[in-house]
Amino acid sequence: MAGSKKVERSLYESERNFRLLVEGITDYAIYMLDPEGRITNWNRGAERIKGYKAEHIVGKHFSVFYTAEDRAADLPRRALAIARKEKHFIAEGWHVRKDGTRFFCLRGH
Repeated sequence: MAGSKKVERSLYESERNFRLLVEGITDYAIYMLDPEGRITNWNRGAERIKGYKAEHIVGKHFSVFYTAEDRAADLPRRALAIARKEKHFIAEGWHVRKDGTRFFCLRGH
């Protein structure tokens, strides 16, 4: 029993340290999506780059970052389908910040 508690504690500490590391990164937008494309977590870099505070974006669909043209072309749905099948999606494209300004970036899902 003591061994499983030690493993559980070690796993908890590892996850906690990883979360603190990711949350502290400010040069890169790092966030996770659920299988339907809703944002499940958000780091400081994402806040700085995209302009949304975590409490205003977590739970929203990631397509909010895509331009109207890309949404009309169904790109967010296609990107998510590729990510599901291939376990990742990477492409360059325009994203939209909370204030409506656009920026060119590497999209990774």
